[in-house]
This record gives sequence, structure tokens and C-alpha cells, in this order.
Amino acid sequence: MTIGASARQGQWRHTRVPLGAQIAEQIRELIKTEGLTDGDPLPSESELAGRYGVSQRVVRDALRTLTNQGVVETHQGKRATVSGLRPVAVEDYFRLAVDANEEAIDELLELRLAMETKAAGLAAVRATTEEITELRKIMTELTEAEDDLARRVELDMAFHDAIARASRNRFFKAILDALAEALTAERHRGGQLTEAAGLTHAETNTQHQALLLALEARDAQLAEQCMRAILERARQRFRDLDSGGTTS
Repeated sequence: MTIGASARQGQWRHTRVPLGAQIAEQIRELIKTEGLTDGDPLPSESELAGRYGVSQRVVRDALRTLTNQGVVETHQGKRATVSGLRPVAVEDYFRLAVDANEEAIDELLELRLAMETKAAGLAAVRATTEEITELRKIMTELTEAEDDLARRVELDMAFHDAIARASRNRFFKAILDALAEALTAERHRGGQLTEAAGLTHAETNTQHQALLLALEARDAQLAEQCMRAILERARQRFRDLDSGGTTS
């Protein structure tokens, strides 16, 4: 129930938190209580201002804060909409970390080992028939891509993203989304290393096919083993580069 504007404004002034930040938190709560999801429109700025007893300028400040946090998207002349709730700050952190530190790739693969191995086990149990079919399609296209590195990277990202989605753990998916740019760079580099060593992508295809078979068999333990093998091989490839060696 909406209370009077003057009473509401008095409520906001009783704290040192900036007014825009307070309203941003109220809008976040509105999204939660109303069950709004990706693409759903928020009330207009004037409606939000009336609801919370503040000016439209304060509402715009609040929406700007939520946009920077990846919670909403704003469009010129249109109502703000709920975004996919991407962890924007985390995404920026991962991108900067990988760009700034040569050791970050190894640490990134460590993170993938811890997270994606478990995700594969969960996906083996939780994936729907439609999701398994999607993975088969991606695997077919990955094999047909041969040495088209840009296409291979796109399909490999889609394959791992589908597994994270099938795990039914929203945080696995959110972290992979935040890592997307860093992971794309990592895959491009790994593919270049493979080709520079005079190798083909056949072993990568074989490993991913084995993972798909484990998922189809609903074998969680085997799926985890297959995912671990994929990521350990990628990690070793980068370590061999650092030591001046080659991968096999």
C-alpha cells in the first residue's frame, strides 16, 4: 500500500544512504515481489515517483544505478525493462583480470574445473530430452566446423553453456555468463596454440563426444570425468606454452 509522499520522503531522509540508492533497492524489491523477469517492463518513471513519493529525477538516478548493476535496461523514450540479471560488475572484473595478468588464464581454468565439472554431473541427471538433443546438434556442428576457429569457439561456448543451463543451477549459468568474454579469449588462444603446434582439433572433438555420450547415458560420474579431462587438457596446453613446450 502506497503511503503519502511527504511521509515517504521523511522515511527516506532518516538514513545517510543516498536517496537514489534507496529507491533502487525499492525497485529491486518490486521486481522480486511482482515476479518480473527478463524483458518485463517496469512502471513508468512518473508511476514509480508517485509510488515512492520522490521526484522523477531521483527515480532516474535509481534506474541508472540498477542499469549499471545489470538489473534493468533503459531505452530512450520507453519504459525500463528487467534485464537478464547479469552480474555486470563481476563480468567487468573477470575481463580486466584476464587482460592484466598472464597467470589469470591458469586461474580461470582452475575455476572452470571446480565449477563445470560439477555442472556436468548435475546436467547428466537433470538435463531434459530437448537439452540433450540440443547438445547433439551443437556437437554435430562442432565436428563439421573442422578448422574454422571462430566457428569452433562459438560452438564450444554454446556446448558448455547448454550444460550449465541443464545443471539447473542458476549460479553456474550466471558465472559462465559473466565469464563469457574472458572464456571466448581463452578458447581463441587455445585453438591457436593447437594449430601452431601442427595439431588438429580431432582430440577436442573426441573428448566432447565422450562427454555427450556420458550425458546421454545419465552417468553423472562419467560426465564429471569427461569434463575434467577436457579442462585439464586445455590447462596443460597453456602451461606447456609458458614452459616453452608443446602439447600433444
